[in-house]
Amino acid sequence: MTTQSGTGLVEVLIGIWEEALGMADIGMEENFFDLGGDSMAATTIATRIQRELGQEVPIRLIFNHPTVAELAAALTVEAVA
Repeated sequence: MTTQSGTGLVEVLIGIWEEALGMADIGMEENFFDLGGDSMAATTIATRIQRELGQEVPIRLIFNHPTVAELAAALTVEAVA
């Protein structure tokens, strides 16, 4: 379950996205698909979130919340639910 603060979670997610997408300096409002994200990158991101944060993430969550900011908010809501 995610216990990161909002800012800490965003920083972790940005690092995961940067590694999965092979890019640097991804902003929290940049769109996953505009950055070249696809199902393989989404699978990588979901796996890394599970490993690093202990929270299972369905790939559809990444597709439905395609920015780091949106995904962080969704993960926080799911962790509370």
